[in-house]
Amino acid sequence: MKGENQESRIQAAIAGGSFVSSRDLPRKGQCLRDFEFRSLDGLTVRLADFRGQSSLVLVLADDRPETQGLLRELGEHYEEIRGKDAEMLAIVHSPREKAAALKRTLRLPYPVLLDVDGGLHRELWATDAQNRDAAAVYVTDRFGEIFALYRTAEGARLPTVSEILRQLEFISFQCPECEPPEWPV
Repeated sequence: MKGENQESRIQAAIAGGSFVSSRDLPRKGQCLRDFEFRSLDGLTVRLADFRGQSSLVLVLADDRPETQGLLRELGEHYEEIRGKDAEMLAIVHSPREKAAALKRTLRLPYPVLLDVDGGLHRELWATDAQNRDAAAVYVTDRFGEIFALYRTAEGARLPTVSEILRQLEFISFQCPECEPPEWPV
């Protein structure tokens, strides 16, 4: 029953146009479409795996020291993030070896996913005008709705860990009455 309600909500959101298409600039209030990636462990990870389960913090990484600092700090606060019913995912546009070195060097306890061709970076506006990677952070609720976004390509600064934690806290305090209504099956 729970899976049916979730599927009905997703279908209704798609029909209502509130999902982000691959051509649109993602905005607050929209739901991210499903993506599929390989983790460094070789596992297939999809955003749909988290739908209805946990909020997400997605960091589309670039090579800037500020971004690597944020990734490291998020790793240091990973248990706190998990305590807010959220999961952290880093998405890197680099070869497997470079991504593995990043995970090892920064001691990242959360999944690092490979955006092999850079397609997701482009789709989620995590590239600059010269098509180079530019960090972006998306914070979504358990249904994939974007609650906060930070795109450095648009001149935004990266959020602090405390800002991300406040967003997750806000999401977790949302009342059941605030959720979208149940759609009949």
